[in-house]
Amino acid sequence: MIAFRDIDALLRMIAREKEILKFLFTGRKAPSLRSEQALEGFLDRDQRRLGLLLEHGVVRLEEGVLVLEDTYLRFFEDVLEVNEEINVASVRQHIDALLENIDLWFTAGTQVQKGRFMAEVVRILRNIGLSTQRNVIDLKRNIDSTYKNERDYALKRKRLEQLDVKREDIALLVKEAEKVIDAHPPGFFGDVAGEVKRQLTEAYHNLLELDRQIIRYLNRIEAERALVEKVRRVKYLKDQLVWERQTDVLFVLQTHRYAFLEKRPKYGCLPSLEAVTGSADGLAALKEAHAALRRPVMKVKTVGEPLSADDLSRPPAVADVLSTYEVLSAFIGSSADLMTFLSGYGFSRPVTEEERLTLFCRIASEFPEDLRIGPEVAESVTYSYPLIYAK
Repeated sequence: MIAFRDIDALLRMIAREKEILKFLFTGRKAPSLRSEQALEGFLDRDQRRLGLLLEHGVVRLEEGVLVLEDTYLRFFEDVLEVNEEINVASVRQHIDALLENIDLWFTAGTQVQKGRFMAEVVRILRNIGLSTQRNVIDLKRNIDSTYKNERDYALKRKRLEQLDVKREDIALLVKEAEKVIDAHPPGFFGDVAGEVKRQLTEAYHNLLELDRQIIRYLNRIEAERALVEKVRRVKYLKDQLVWERQTDVLFVLQTHRYAFLEKRPKYGCLPSLEAVTGSADGLAALKEAHAALRRPVMKVKTVGEPLSADDLSRPPAVADVLSTYEVLSAFIGSSADLMTFLSGYGFSRPVTEEERLTLFCRIASEFPEDLRIGPEVAESVTYSYPLIYAK
């Protein structure tokens, strides 16, 4: 396999062959594209383009069919978050790498070396939080898909038990990552430690909910399996013409009345054409219906009572409200984060802490295109807030 010279060559090939790569990725579950079909439909009959894809390890031939190489397949699945496999080993590798870089940080003798190792520690710590959250999302999707789509009860139960083992592995890794963070001083990892701990705590709570969900699914599967076995047994006895003697089916059918659960049928009764046109009452009904159809439906307008002299003589009420656009325009030219800017902004009237927090949330939600919301989180006395800057 030939490696790409640089990232530009890789991006050029992906851009040039995006159609065939898209086709192979969307059909990864059932590959069916052969070499001659690829040359005819995607590569303009250029054998050299197909050869470059094979030589650089982007695609490979498998039993005469083109498939994406595992490296690119995993990359696309991870980026698009459509990976069905739960990679617990990657989180374990991140934790091991985190411990190794922490040891290197303590061993380093210069500040430059310590800074390099600390940057790697922070990067790995963020990856642990993101990988854990992604594994929890993939686990929930797999649990729901297994219960809803797998038709074989034995396979469904076995698959859910395997997913429960993976859930326990993820929970164990979450606890180990939290121990690594708690074993060091609060400021050792910087601001990233608080964000990662929040992600790990949220993931652990979701894992507890998934545990209860798996238990519910397993109980339902057992109940459905028992019901199916009972129905099969009754059907077997019915086919053998012995179910009336060996079961209490007749007693059950005679003593249980389920008709009250059914919807009450409605039987419409339409008059015949002869009855309508052959009698005085029928002709009168036709004339009344014809007049009603020709008569336009007038909308009833509700008119309010006129204003009194006291209402007209009242002085106007002026409310001093906070202008979101005015505050945003002033913030665009500032270099501070949004909460710090609001704390020092000169409002036309005294503003409470609750009003300042409400204005902070309103600006962040109404003008996301003008703001840059980073991953850092700052702590206040009573709440935490993200650091938001102007673009």
